Amino acid sequence: MRDELPIWLHNFDSEQFLRDVNHHLVVALQPIVEANTGVVVAHEALMRGFDDLGFPDPGALLDGAAARKRLFEVDCCVIAKAIAARARFPKAEGGALFLNLDGRNLQHWRALRTFLELRCEQLGLSAQDLCIELSEAHQPLAPEAFEEAVRGLRAAGLQIAIDDFGTGVSGMQMLYQAAPDFIKIDKFFIKSMPSDAKKRLLVGSIVDLAHTLGSRVIAEGVETVEQLICCREANCDLIQGYLIARPATDPSELATGYAERVHAGAAAAESGESLMIEKFIEEVPTLQENTPLAVLFDQLTVNPGRNVYPVLDRDGLPRGAVRESDVKPLLHSPFGRDLARNRSIGMTIGDFVRPIPTLESSTPIAQRLELIADHAEDGVVVTKALRYLGYMSSGSLLKLANEVRLQQAAAQNPLTRLPGNNAIAGFLERCRQHDSLPRLVAYIDIDHFKAFNDRYGFEMGDRAILILASILKSLERDHAAFVGHIGGDDFFLGAEGAACDALDKIMQTIGARFRHVAESLYSPEDRAAGFIEARARDGTQTRFPLLSCTVAALRLEPGYRPQTTLALTTRLTALKSLARQQKASLQMEACV
Repeated sequence: MRDELPIWLHNFDSEQFLRDVNHHLVVALQPIVEANTGVVVAHEALMRGFDDLGFPDPGALLDGAAARKRLFEVDCCVIAKAIAARARFPKAEGGALFLNLDGRNLQHWRALRTFLELRCEQLGLSAQDLCIELSEAHQPLAPEAFEEAVRGLRAAGLQIAIDDFGTGVSGMQMLYQAAPDFIKIDKFFIKSMPSDAKKRLLVGSIVDLAHTLGSRVIAEGVETVEQLICCREANCDLIQGYLIARPATDPSELATGYAERVHAGAAAAESGESLMIEKFIEEVPTLQENTPLAVLFDQLTVNPGRNVYPVLDRDGLPRGAVRESDVKPLLHSPFGRDLARNRSIGMTIGDFVRPIPTLESSTPIAQRLELIADHAEDGVVVTKALRYLGYMSSGSLLKLANEVRLQQAAAQNPLTRLPGNNAIAGFLERCRQHDSLPRLVAYIDIDHFKAFNDRYGFEMGDRAILILASILKSLERDHAAFVGHIGGDDFFLGAEGAACDALDKIMQTIGARFRHVAESLYSPEDRAAGFIEARARDGTQTRFPLLSCTVAALRLEPGYRPQTTLALTTRLTALKSLARQQKASLQMEACV
């Protein structure tokens, strides 16, 4: 380690090192905003000035401080500067302050908690305004000691976040032990999401898991509109990155909201699912973290059938729930109520809060319902733009799941289970409005399908339709395409952003892939002949080639906005007719 330090530090006094750190280091704040609205929820404090001390990055400076046995003091120095910067915001602005803590300092959690409480008291802040970011790097504590440290910090009102989630080998263990309020997905996953289907799948899975455990998800390093759209489609709650704002050392340079930045990715309008959720929300009293425990005892007495109470922070953000089962031993002990009312002991709701699954009303809920079904015996907290909207018991959740399934069945094609015309119309309208991105829409149908269906019967006809549906579903899975079933042998394919470039090339292969598989549906004789004989629509006996498909596609370049969705579908229909006339399997046109 000594050889890795700047030369000036090799024989330098530790006290002088701390004085220089205090003199040169500054803190920059970067906003963390709601993914759909751009409202600022928090700021992360980032270290700046380390290069003036001869270090290439913050990690190297912290390693240097550790080598000189001054790591805790350096962390506290940065944290103190960050809290002072946060205190400069007006009281109603700024949100939470995210503070990075070197894992080697977690063993000093008691001293850290005392330090934070004193600094907050001096500057008129609360511990609830702070969130401690933990990562796998330099995490020396045993599992039991780690859990004790997290419990100790949380008991002071501090929020907990796991940083750089997904890049280490023990992230799942930390997720289980810390039960964090926030999970920050590392930019390694975010950077290439638009072009990497596997990363989109992984991010979506992480988000679903986090929501099931009651944590909110922050996507780090969002720099492009395409990345923003992918994060929103994966249901990330919060966004952080250069697309929103660069870190600023002067808090006055930061805005209170960034709606214009997130709206560049055109957030989806409120869905019918959101309104459906609100029908099943129940009237349940909520409690604050700092509410005396005696208030809960009174509620349990007044409402003997109610055993779960949502808990919110002072800004109305959910922090979890308190269960009757967790306080039952104290409630029914001889002196339990007296202890709960004893102000000198100071027992509060926050001492008994545990995570509870959350259901964000503005995101698609079908898959979420499946994931939380096995973890929702205590119900779920429903949020809207991260704010508490209400509570739903397990019974109401079951009713909601049944209604969602009924709606899905009505909206999907019963054969292929693909979205139907309403979803296709919604996608076309979104394409019409999102004119800042490249977009692609395509009409696909099977050639000579009626003759094949008449000759081989509807069961074989259904198999042909399912073959094409399967090919198109693979594009949805691997390239973030939207696939819909118009009806019969007609399909719709669409994409936005970076996915358009991949589909440009892949669409040329759809016809060949379909022909190759569809040949297996014919008898050996018809396959060898290369055609079948059947009656045409005018009743004459005609030779029909083996099944193939025609693709008519429009690429809408950035800046192009059609007047109506009807204009798009009319143009696609004309392109399909042109392809048929020219006997082309693919007819593509660009709109600029």
